[in-house]
Amino acid sequence: MNIPPVGMPAHARGELAPLLSRTMIALAVACAIVFGFLPVTSANAATVQETLADDVFQNEPGSTGRCTIYAATNMLRRAALLNGDSDWESITTSSIPSSGGLLWSFSVSTANATYTVEHGSVDGTDEEKAAQLVDLLAENPAGIVLYAGNCSNPHAVLLLGYEDGTFYAHDSLTGSTSALDECISVRVSTASSYWYVTSDVANPEPSSIAGATVSVDSEEAYTGESVEPAVTVTLGSKTLVEGTDYTVSYEDNVEIGTATVTVTGTGDYAGVSKANFQIESGTTLIQRACNTATTAASSSSLSNGVTI
Repeated sequence: MNIPPVGMPAHARGELAPLLSRTMIALAVACAIVFGFLPVTSANAATVQETLADDVFQNEPGSTGRCTIYAATNMLRRAALLNGDSDWESITTSSIPSSGGLLWSFSVSTANATYTVEHGSVDGTDEEKAAQLVDLLAENPAGIVLYAGNCSNPHAVLLLGYEDGTFYAHDSLTGSTSALDECISVRVSTASSYWYVTSDVANPEPSSIAGATVSVDSEEAYTGESVEPAVTVTLGSKTLVEGTDYTVSYEDNVEIGTATVTVTGTGDYAGVSKANFQIESGTTLIQRACNTATTAASSSSLSNGVTI
């Protein structure tokens, strides 16, 4: 996915309106950067791509040291838009209560609604942090303010989405919406805390399982009939439920060779994710089992050197 440089002229952009899901916001982000969207003026509930329009985001006029304030402002403007709040434009940086930095808990009101924001911490290994952020994005369609305090240059951005292993965010200091790794100093590894909207925010799309991990339980023996092994599907730290969250289909699953299992989101989930598994002859599986047993037996011995 190519991200154009900051300051790309508006006349170089076209139009695109892809169908999006909560965790497929990354695709809308790319479209907002490359193609642009019309300004949002409707009092109706906005789509995800409309909340990525240029006039939604307020950007810093240089390094002000108020990155958390700007990120929170943009998060709340998106929340109001998703809820169809016609007074969303009244939310500005002046609306955010501050004591120098962003308070851990606060509320902002428009003429139509009150939005409450709370604070949380990000910790663990980079892998654990990434899984936590994926879960948070699935629960927070307006995005989250992600703060990097574990670095020499603390900074905050509005984390917008995740797709195919990449997080996307808006950086108010650069005025850019891009992959998180292109933002100033904020990375999964440096992330230390976040803010999120606790008030109800409408979520116009189901979550995508395109980035889910699909695990096939085991290798399968050739039977001459369709082979359909059980699968486990995880998205972030959550294990999804077959029949409720997804359905399963199989391809090339009769003959010896490589077969494919396809998981399709349903209910609160959309999109597809695939995995391959091997169908092997019974002779091959038996020979492999024998080789494994022989290797295990030869490596086990008593202290006097007698093999057991």
